[in-house]
Amino acid sequence: MKYGLRLLFLFFCIIVLGFATQAQNDSLPISAPSVTKADSVKVSNHSPTTAILLSIIPGGGQIYNHKAWKIPIIYGLMGTSCYFIYYFGHRMVMARNEFINRRDGNIDQLNPFFKDDPDENLIPLKNTYMRNMELAIGATVILYTLNFIDAMVDAHLYYFDVSDDLSLLWSPTVMPTYASGGPAFGIGLQLRW
Repeated sequence: MKYGLRLLFLFFCIIVLGFATQAQNDSLPISAPSVTKADSVKVSNHSPTTAILLSIIPGGGQIYNHKAWKIPIIYGLMGTSCYFIYYFGHRMVMARNEFINRRDGNIDQLNPFFKDDPDENLIPLKNTYMRNMELAIGATVILYTLNFIDAMVDAHLYYFDVSDDLSLLWSPTVMPTYASGGPAFGIGLQLRW
């Protein structure tokens, strides 16, 4: 019995909200905002294309968009990923050369770094270093691409005005319905920006 009452209440709420969401004619005409010549010149001065082209050198687009605080982040992340490319690449070459020297019997050219590793572990070790180097290369490419995307988005939003007067007011309301003749209950929303 409880589930039947809940279902009936849910059905009643859907019906009431359905009548409350009928379309009404807007009584206030909306006019297009006036654009002056100064506004059109202002918007055309800051180009996303220029920001993207300047981002070929990492951080160039951020300087163009007046967001220079992002440059240490970009260079820090890209420098770290480039360091890991070098580190894992160097270790991969060392493991490969150690395997070749052991295979060819070049005792005088053995690397003391790998003295505790058996011969059969050198190839998997080289492959692990190579995989890590490739991941670091992928991270560098992703960071370089994010440099372009960040500069483009900042350039598109350069003149976007963020006002302090952004609010959403909601209140319960009773609306007249023309189809059924009775009142409809609902929620009135007012967005101000």
